[in-house]
Amino acid sequence: MRTALDMQRLVQELQIHQIELEMQNEQLEQARAETEMALERYTDLYEFAPSGYFTLDREGTIRQANLTGSALLGVDRSRLVNRRFGIFVAENSRALFRAFAAKVLASQSRETCEVMLLREGKPPFYARIEARSSGNGQEFRVVVVDITERKRSEEKIQEQANLLELAHDAIFVRSLDEKIRYWNKGAEQLYDWTAREAMNSDLQKIGYEDRASFEAAKKILLEEGSWLGEVRKRTKGGREVIVDSRWTLLRDGQGNPSSILVIDTDITEKRQMEAQFRIQRLELIGTLAGGIAHDLNNILQVIITNLDLAASLTTFDERLPKYLEDASQGAKRATNLSRRLLTFSKGGAPIKQPLDVAEILTHAVLLALSGSKLKSQFAFQRDLYPVVGDPVQLTQVIENVVINACEATPERGRLLVRAENVVNIPESSGLSAGRYVRIEIEDTGTGIPENIRDRIFEACFTTKPGGSGLGLATVKSIMQQHGGSVAIESLVGCGTIVSLMLPAAAHRPEPPVASPPPPVVKTTGRILVIDDEEMILSVVSSMLNNLGYECASVQDGLEGCNEYIRAKADGNPFAAVLLDATIPNGLSGEEALKLLLEADPTARVILCSGYADGDLFEKAEQLGFRAFLSKPFSMSDFVSVFNKVLS
Repeated sequence: MRTALDMQRLVQELQIHQIELEMQNEQLEQARAETEMALERYTDLYEFAPSGYFTLDREGTIRQANLTGSALLGVDRSRLVNRRFGIFVAENSRALFRAFAAKVLASQSRETCEVMLLREGKPPFYARIEARSSGNGQEFRVVVVDITERKRSEEKIQEQANLLELAHDAIFVRSLDEKIRYWNKGAEQLYDWTAREAMNSDLQKIGYEDRASFEAAKKILLEEGSWLGEVRKRTKGGREVIVDSRWTLLRDGQGNPSSILVIDTDITEKRQMEAQFRIQRLELIGTLAGGIAHDLNNILQVIITNLDLAASLTTFDERLPKYLEDASQGAKRATNLSRRLLTFSKGGAPIKQPLDVAEILTHAVLLALSGSKLKSQFAFQRDLYPVVGDPVQLTQVIENVVINACEATPERGRLLVRAENVVNIPESSGLSAGRYVRIEIEDTGTGIPENIRDRIFEACFTTKPGGSGLGLATVKSIMQQHGGSVAIESLVGCGTIVSLMLPAAAHRPEPPVASPPPPVVKTTGRILVIDDEEMILSVVSSMLNNLGYECASVQDGLEGCNEYIRAKADGNPFAAVLLDATIPNGLSGEEALKLLLEADPTARVILCSGYADGDLFEKAEQLGFRAFLSKPFSMSDFVSVFNKVLS
């Protein structure tokens, strides 16, 4: 029988157990709360991880998927579970994925592959898949990462690398310590070193002979970030090449210089052709100068002989006018010669006027055929339009074409010259819309071989021994300056047709009138002549004095301006100034004009130049010149201009 003491002891033990149980319960509750918190954290990490997580069974059926995996495939998780993962693999990646899944289930190691995955409502994407089988081998866990951006970058880098390999330029990257880091196919072809050879060598072995210039260029590169220049290098075999070299300084992620990108363009052949062309130009100039000297000497002989004959007459003789007229004609021929030479210079723009096509064609053709075996036939359309052109230059065009026809027809032959109006110009012609006249000159000569037809208009190209190669080049240049065109059809053994297209004039040329009487000097006064040539100053001064003008002459533009200002200040001003456009080692005509107009806005300044049709004449009045005279000018031209300016 339990005593009261036993009961008391039992109660105490029960109380102690109760306290222990309560403490254990608190610990269990705390552990459960911590476990739930850990599970929540794990779930969040699992659900919102940056990668997609999937659990697949042996057949590849999706048993679990996190939210990221669901978003990657574009399917709600509730519809994703129990579907085959393989249906989300692109057709071109399925064989690779099946082999990958089999390998994962057969091993306990982590495996990786890259495939293209499909997603609903969006474009497919590149994915990297990592997977590992579970311990029992009945399922495997998969991690999916979207690598689309990386793959696109890799493809772009590969495309750029392919382009670098296809480039004709030599492209390479060298380190700051002169080691080759990259060497493309273009560099291999230019320098004959393979990429392996180049990247195992130092730069000093690859061509830079002038180390001082190299170091100077490198210094500029490091200071400015880029450098470009022309460099001579040596290939593996010792051959010299000339390159346009462009260097760019490359920097690392911290902005520090790391390497140098070099792009070399081979210009060896270009420089060799330029040197050859310079030699050919010198030879051409020699040939041209010889021809000019020959023609000019003949002309000068006519002038000098007739002037000597005139001077030898002691009294007036009826032969005197003839001698002087012949000397004048010789001077006019010299003028035409200089005009032809100006075709190749800046001052060669045509002085256009309405022209009768039949008249200029007939005259030029018959003149060029003098002494030839060719017989000419003309066929002109009725009411042929007049054309707009420079008579001297167009005569030169026709003469050049006819002379070529004569040289291409060594035996007796026929030269047919046709001219017709053209109203509708096809757009393919390259000419502006409007009315034109087509001139065709057809010969029965040997024709032009097909292999050289593309080159016949090139300056200096010729197939004739001793030829200058300027004939057809001149024709093309003049036709372009006239707003027209030239085309050639030829058949070897049958002949050639040269077709010239010229813009029609708005009105017909004025009929020729009898030579007007020499103009009479209407107004005299003091004239200032500024020209660097003493002979010009002398002859112009004599002419002015002979006409009744007072004259002062200077050889320098600045001195002339000072003379003009002094005369005005002294109360004895000049009525007009005859100013040469080109004064070597001094003020140009345009600069001298500005000074004169600053001193006297009403100054009457007349422009005078041997560049008879230069750009300065085109804008003479706009600049402030009152008129212009082109050398050589006659006394009647001179008087007409001065009468107009001084009136």
